[in-house]
Amino acid sequence: MTSTHVNTRHTLPLSSADDARQLDHLRQLAVSDPDQARQAAWAWLQTLQAPSEHYRLHGLFAQGEVPVGPQGACEGLVMNLYGKLWLAGVDRLVRLGQRLGGVGWTGKTFDSDGTGYNRLTPATRLAALLCMPGYRFQRHKGELIGFHFLHVIEPSPLPPHQQVRTIRYDAPQHGNPLVLPRTRDEVVQIIPDVYLGRATLRTGDHWEVVGYFGLRSPQEGG
Repeated sequence: MTSTHVNTRHTLPLSSADDARQLDHLRQLAVSDPDQARQAAWAWLQTLQAPSEHYRLHGLFAQGEVPVGPQGACEGLVMNLYGKLWLAGVDRLVRLGQRLGGVGWTGKTFDSDGTGYNRLTPATRLAALLCMPGYRFQRHKGELIGFHFLHVIEPSPLPPHQQVRTIRYDAPQHGNPLVLPRTRDEVVQIIPDVYLGRATLRTGDHWEVVGYFGLRSPQEGG
């Protein structure tokens, strides 16, 4: 069996060329051993959660492929949120919730008809009531579901303008709260069933990247 190793210790910043080599290795491994490649790719994304590694996410996203999926329930991984003070606060809250098994985002579900929704832990309900008293989640399989979206493959308005799976929250029928109608998520494929996403926020007439996240399908244990 072919093995792989993700080196998480280094003294000098890794370059985009280093990440390109690792990505190429994972894509080759995905041909011979898809399960191991998925595990290694997810472990790699987890190492990029560290604040010291965030500088690598832009370059890695640019190397992403047009996603065939995702399809169905995907496990989510918060990489980082930034750009606004309140987003940094949300980032810390979500990370803490995930570690403690409390308040947190668990992933997204994509349906074949171009619709989907986000999934959160049940403990999120109290915080949601305080921040969004008029918004109501549904319960499904022990999770809260909400923040519904539409998704489609199209070019990104941001460099490098590649084809991405766009996730939009601005459909009136969804009634999404807060800044979600001004939010656009974009997803690219790292290897089959493992994806890197970035969250963008519309400010005036332009979009800015405010964070990254990971997805893997099918959801672990699902």
